[in-house]
Amino acid sequence: MEQTPNRRKPAPKPNNALGSLLGSVVLGVCIIIAGSTVAGSVKKLTAAVEAQTFASSYASPSNLTVSSTADKKYLTETEAAAYLNMPIEEIKAAITKGEIEQYVKTSSGYTISVDQLDKFFGQKAYDTMTSNNSSASEE
Repeated sequence: MEQTPNRRKPAPKPNNALGSLLGSVVLGVCIIIAGSTVAGSVKKLTAAVEAQTFASSYASPSNLTVSSTADKKYLTETEAAAYLNMPIEEIKAAITKGEIEQYVKTSSGYTISVDQLDKFFGQKAYDTMTSNNSSASEE
């Protein structure tokens, strides 16, 4: 009896097509997720840059005039307080109480018409005068 050499059959090679397809799908999903994350970050960055550019190039209402010789018609709350020689808190309180009726609320504070400030001041002066007259007559 003759011995025949045992020849081993080579092991079948694994099917790499399925592994390649699965790897490609996983890689594609990762790229899509990364792309959407980057796109969201770019949108946020763009919005922040536009907001910063707008804020730095914005002319405050007090700088807006019809002509260079025209008086200011609108003041910020800080300018209004200086105009009436009052603390800023008192101007804000007058707006909250409705004593100053017309104003514009902006992201940086309030913008108030000079005409409204004059009206408010006239009413305050009248109230002070009448209270002084009534307290003088009581004495």
